[in-house]
Amino acid sequence: MTEKNEDFCAPYIPLVEALLDKHAAEVSVHNLSEISGFADVFIVAIARSELNARTLKDTACDILDETGAKYRVEGENSTRWTLIDAGDLIVNILSREGRDFYRLDSLWGDAPTKKFTDQDED
Repeated sequence: MTEKNEDFCAPYIPLVEALLDKHAAEVSVHNLSEISGFADVFIVAIARSELNARTLKDTACDILDETGAKYRVEGENSTRWTLIDAGDLIVNILSREGRDFYRLDSLWGDAPTKKFTDQDED
């Protein structure tokens, strides 16, 4: 693995930490730069509830706003999956049921991945 691949996650740590601070149950960051033509980084955050999913979406959007990134939100009213498309970065906010149904983490199983969990998780 190249040094670039080893630290692919570094620019996204503030976003990951913000999602965990708002109690995402888990966050995974996938490096798709070598295997996908549509995005370089794919983040999956698992929400604990519908309210938590909205909070995670708002938090991710706030971080993207702070960086000046342009993005669009899809599935804002979905109870299972909200997607934030910021070009080379895709942020997915899923309910636990959405995680089990869509299985996004397994879709990118060949990609270098770093996983983070909320230390307060039950």
